[in-house]
Amino acid sequence: MKFIDLFAGLGGFHKALHELGHKCVFASELDPTLRELYKKNWGIEAKGDIKKIVEKEIDSIPPFDILCAGFPCQPFSKAGNQAGRKDKERGNLFDEIVKILRHRTPNFFILENVPFIRQHDNEDTWKYMHGELTKLGYEVDHEIYSPQDFGIPQHRKRIFIVGSLKGLEH
Repeated sequence: MKFIDLFAGLGGFHKALHELGHKCVFASELDPTLRELYKKNWGIEAKGDIKKIVEKEIDSIPPFDILCAGFPCQPFSKAGNQAGRKDKERGNLFDEIVKILRHRTPNFFILENVPFIRQHDNEDTWKYMHGELTKLGYEVDHEIYSPQDFGIPQHRKRIFIVGSLKGLEH
């Protein structure tokens, strides 16, 4: 299957899906140093600001089957100021994901963030996100994992939110 890698960083999603036999057809990362490393690691030039891409060049994102996005967690983290969606720089980047899902309607998505996003703002953030994804026709589920769950000596809990237009029973 074809996937896109948003907020790509060094390419964690890319590594996982590549090892499963899938092909990355588009990547986006704001940080120029990380874009350089992404190209070095994966041979794909990651594009820059996803807001500008969605606003002016959404058709440059080719059709794909899986959207992967580890969107910025700082606005939702207990360690941050918890501005959430009020953070105009990073707090509304989830909306760009929704616009891309609406435009291309891939069968699947995998999102990653801090577990506290479920409780943030008296659960209003989660209700908003879940509502937007289900309005698009996705069945949505989530699970919290840490690298230690897979034998890696690191404690860093993350929430993984998955969605499918085909249902999640399979």
